[in-house]
Amino acid sequence: MMHRSKLNIAILALIASNGVAANNSLLPIEVVADQAAKNSYPVENLLESTGNSESGAILRQFSGVDAQRLGGHGLDILIRGQGQSAVNVLIDGGKIEGGCPNRMDPPTAYSELSSFDSITVIKGVQSLQYGVGGTGGTVLLERGIPEFEAGKAYSGKVHATTNSNGLTRDLGAEMAAGGEQGYIRLQGAYKDADNYKDGNGDEVRSSYQTTQGHITLGWTPSEDHHLKLSHEIANTSDALFQGAGMDAPVSDGSMTRLSYQGKNFNGPVQALDLQIYHSKVDHVMNNFSLRPNNATRSEVPTAVTTQGGKLKLSSEFNSTHIDFGVLLQTIEKQATLFNRTPNTPQYNRSQFLMWPNTSTEQNSVFVEANTSLSSNQNLIYGVRVDNVTAEAKDANKAPDNTMMAPQPRKPIDRYAAANQNYSGDTKITETNWNALLRYQQQLDAGLNWFGGLSLTTRTADETERFMARADWTGNPDLKPEKHLQFDLGLDQTSSNLNWSANIYFDRVTDYILRDHAANQTKLIHSGQGYVNIDAEIYGAEFDIDYRLNQAWLVSGNLAYTQGKNTTDNRNLNNIAPLNGQVSLQYDQTNWYAATRANFATKQTKVDSDYGEPTTDAWQTLDVYGGYQLNKMLMLQAGIDNLTDKAYFNHVNRTDPSTGNVFKVMEPGRNIWARIEAKF
Repeated sequence: MMHRSKLNIAILALIASNGVAANNSLLPIEVVADQAAKNSYPVENLLESTGNSESGAILRQFSGVDAQRLGGHGLDILIRGQGQSAVNVLIDGGKIEGGCPNRMDPPTAYSELSSFDSITVIKGVQSLQYGVGGTGGTVLLERGIPEFEAGKAYSGKVHATTNSNGLTRDLGAEMAAGGEQGYIRLQGAYKDADNYKDGNGDEVRSSYQTTQGHITLGWTPSEDHHLKLSHEIANTSDALFQGAGMDAPVSDGSMTRLSYQGKNFNGPVQALDLQIYHSKVDHVMNNFSLRPNNATRSEVPTAVTTQGGKLKLSSEFNSTHIDFGVLLQTIEKQATLFNRTPNTPQYNRSQFLMWPNTSTEQNSVFVEANTSLSSNQNLIYGVRVDNVTAEAKDANKAPDNTMMAPQPRKPIDRYAAANQNYSGDTKITETNWNALLRYQQQLDAGLNWFGGLSLTTRTADETERFMARADWTGNPDLKPEKHLQFDLGLDQTSSNLNWSANIYFDRVTDYILRDHAANQTKLIHSGQGYVNIDAEIYGAEFDIDYRLNQAWLVSGNLAYTQGKNTTDNRNLNNIAPLNGQVSLQYDQTNWYAATRANFATKQTKVDSDYGEPTTDAWQTLDVYGGYQLNKMLMLQAGIDNLTDKAYFNHVNRTDPSTGNVFKVMEPGRNIWARIEAKF
């Protein structure tokens, strides 16, 4: 098999507007799904097989992972039918929260996949160490210590990509320099995308520009110590969204992280992992600067700050490894809707305090152990306790507009009007318990199986709890979701065959449902709000790689998820139908060629009471290949959606003001090419 290029990496952030700088060739960049699911691929293969490098679009190639599309940027991922704060996204150990209440900019929108050394997709709950939430799964985007060739104190990489349907420029570079005592790493990326066309030839509002980059300083005085300081920016401008009533002229994010890993200590504690992070997002969305508008002009500037840290200590006692420590996280959000229509009495006055200066603080202590019962059996078990304090500090503050009477103006009055028997609380405290028990066994012939049981909680996020708009209102009295999950899996690895199969069942008490007021007696206003119901989510996944011989590789995956609102005997919305991929690849020493079929069956199990329509089945075909010109240069090209199929994914977004469900068409035929150089 040919040696694959590592990843498209990006122009330095300092000159990301136009220039191209040098890049870094580091450890092989690899996407690894959790050991239970065995759904793993190198990230380089994922990027080499498509002309779309948007983070959410790439991640939904995994079985059990899907994404909601509003436009061309910021696809919002779901794992096993759960999204938003039910999916934890850790960017090199830190968290960043988007600035859009409607999630134009989920956490993955502030990441550039090609800048990471490893990407881990964990489905379900397999550890309690990744923080609160994450009941659907966790995505870890991580950067390690660069490696250098003997006698060479630097490495780098540059790439350039273009395609025929949307993305006009994708430029990138990375460079690393250093030695045994430390290193410096610089990376940057610039993307410029036009609106793409769907399979019908219709233009979809999806253009955007992004500039991203990071600098990392690392100190490695020995193999046992690693101190790392990094700063990262990820800015998106002029992003158009077909599936929203507004666009985003500004989405600026930054993150600073400090981490230390130490091991082989003497004494009862043998290892220490410390991570501290601070991130900030400034986001502006409106309905006039990037689209024609002769009616009311509305704009929502938002500001979000996320900060926290993790201290993990590790000890070994006979056959048991124990991790224990604390997790800290605070999220502060503020969003205000303004009227920007000239010549009106309420011009430039605030209309709604959508996030009325909210703060959610979640502090946790955890202990998790892995006991080796024998040479081929492991038992993983642990407990985490979360202390939650959530507050809307401006809930008693009225917006500027005085023409809203008789509508409630203060957020606290909106909560009372929207939610039956509202307690009047604007500051909430919770103590939530989480537990995990997992058994893993290695059998003969490379066969492994596992069984897991977990009890985890997800507290309401700032939108679910404190949103305050006329047609979309939060519920401060929401109880935290309590997930009792069971999963069972089997996998096998051999010289020419790798496969895995797993099933899962999640019984959720107090599931937080976004619903129309007409569907819930607990909601007493018009528009949308949130209530607690009971639910069940269950499904199965299957992945296989079979090497026919040295040249031919057949791969495929399947995923099935079903969700039920057991309180109202309704289907949960935004649950993908049976879907999957089948690919065939031919490898030679310096070139490869492949084809991939992507498909989803018709989805009829929808929440019709919520207005969710059914979705037709669809199939697309991709072809791609690459040629290694020499040790330095790699050429890649392909065609996504070869047959120009017109289709959309089932998972969707709802407009709170109209109740309409947006079905944003996916891109039609897309011819793409990429060149990459390493040095």
